[in-house]
Amino acid sequence: MTFNFDEFLKLEKEKDYFKILEAKIQKTPYLPKKNEIFNAFKKFDFDNLKVIIIGQDPYANENVPDGLCFSTKSSITPASLRNIFNEIKSSYPNATFKSNSLESWKNQGVLLLNSILTVEVKKPLSHANFGWETFNLNLLEKLNENYANIVYVLLGKNAQNFVQTLSLKNQIILKAVHPSPLSAARGFFGSNIFFLINESLKKIGKQEIDWSTE
Repeated sequence: MTFNFDEFLKLEKEKDYFKILEAKIQKTPYLPKKNEIFNAFKKFDFDNLKVIIIGQDPYANENVPDGLCFSTKSSITPASLRNIFNEIKSSYPNATFKSNSLESWKNQGVLLLNSILTVEVKKPLSHANFGWETFNLNLLEKLNENYANIVYVLLGKNAQNFVQTLSLKNQIILKAVHPSPLSAARGFFGSNIFFLINESLKKIGKQEIDWSTE
């Protein structure tokens, strides 16, 4: 059965936790822009869902987050994304990064999901425990009911702890250190995580991801 995000969102918005969440985030300026909060899901072809990359929360600087984890429309490459590109290059030397937008990954079936979908300007993790975690766990439960053999990519301890309550026995789990400059040298570099994603896809007969950006 195809997962319909708009129907899912409509039902979640009627729940008490979501009404509280909406009230909390309105109190201070937040990122990304209101019309970009759900960009990871807009026009996403869930029947082509191959990979879910789970990050933490959006970049906390103005004009940087675009609703996809680690992605930005800015021409300035954030440090975490630069580390991601460098790790891809170590496995795929011919990869090219003409853009900091990861929309081309989304178009190939990669769901780029922050466990927390908003953040107060200049205050990382400020919207932790507001309710986004509940929203995303509910969403992932629905996806797990509908699809098997999804490659879950858990970057960092927060992402790994976040999915602990989910039953992922029918999915493929890959873990790596978060690509932040604070942690990348402790195991993200040299993890070959993007190569391992494609190897996992090959084993189940799915097309590999082209990690170059356009």
